[in-house]
Amino acid sequence: MVNEIRFLHNEKDLIRQINSESAAGFQEHYLKIAAENGLDIQALNKENEEKIKEAYGLGEPKISSEKFPDIEDPALGALMVCPQPLKEKNEPSETQDDIEIHDSFNKLFRRLAMKLHPDKVGNQVTIEQGIENLSLFKDAKDALDERKYFILLDLAERFGITQSRNYKQQIRWMKKESGHISDVIAHEKDTYNYLFADCETEEQKDTIVKRFLFQLFGIHL
Repeated sequence: MVNEIRFLHNEKDLIRQINSESAAGFQEHYLKIAAENGLDIQALNKENEEKIKEAYGLGEPKISSEKFPDIEDPALGALMVCPQPLKEKNEPSETQDDIEIHDSFNKLFRRLAMKLHPDKVGNQVTIEQGIENLSLFKDAKDALDERKYFILLDLAERFGITQSRNYKQQIRWMKKESGHISDVIAHEKDTYNYLFADCETEEQKDTIVKRFLFQLFGIHL
């Protein structure tokens, strides 16, 4: 289960990177198609403000913690709307397992801090080791905040730190978390940024942008 969670997190991060990197290309092609067809994007955004808000789910809980583009900024435009209307999935409600698992890994993080934080180790390590330890401490803190507990387990094994023995509870939590991350991945793949990145020809890119314009503004090109 640890390896499965690790793989899913890596896949999710990769897809989000793809989406982020393809955003500029999608936007450029979007504005190109709009200009070629005499469309005033700023006017369309204003006329369809409520529809855009509904499509983006602005003000609603989101799977991703990342901020969506400002729809009023013509330099950004709307980039993350799904190809078909998709009701945004809320973060799963916190269960007792979530609370207890986080608490157990918070304790593990504190034990790691005793090995890594400069205030705790003082002059016991070289400057080079101290710099590395500080980087690992930041990684551990991020892992705790992002619930990437597998990173804490890796560090605990590396530094010979005793781990929590609540294995059955960890497995139960990981199975639920695996399903949630899989949903996030499916959602990220169902965005125009991802579909645009997957295009191999200009014709395919045109088709994606035209689908976007039809979904958002009801415009057939």
